[in-house]
Amino acid sequence: RPLALVARQGCGPLELGVKFRTTTAGLITGVRFYKSPANTGTHTGSLWTASGTRLATGTFTSETASGWQQLNFSTPVTVKANTTYVASYFAPNGGYSYDGGYFSDKAAGLAPLTGLQSGTDGGNGVYRYSSTSAFPSSASSGSNYWVDVVLDTSTASTTPPAVTSTSP
Repeated sequence: RPLALVARQGCGPLELGVKFRTTTAGLITGVRFYKSPANTGTHTGSLWTASGTRLATGTFTSETASGWQQLNFSTPVTVKANTTYVASYFAPNGGYSYDGGYFSDKAAGLAPLTGLQSGTDGGNGVYRYSSTSAFPSSASSGSNYWVDVVLDTSTASTTPPAVTSTSP
């Protein structure tokens, strides 16, 4: 559970995200975010490439008034080791949780996942003001928006494809 958590109110709809890497290949089966009681409305979660291609999305269901919320994707996404991805969620009414400057001078996480220190691959703590879910391309000053992924390393194939035929 976050220790220095602040709830930001009155900011309007926006997408909030965290850049992360994994040290091993695996499947991202879902996205989580830490919800403050002020964060109301229907939330969606997404997984993106670092350049902004959406890999998976879905709507959070059965949310509680506060605490960690989890969305399981209908189809898990295979991720590569040592590659930057963005996990995000759409907060239609603001009220999001954050720790300002959290990633300014450090990375965070439990192996094999790491939330990147700002500067590793651009700034971390990314956001975008928008009336609908969109890639969070603006970097904050290292804020942690308490977005996380669910990683399954037990079923991902690390075997490269084999060529079975060539033509002509």
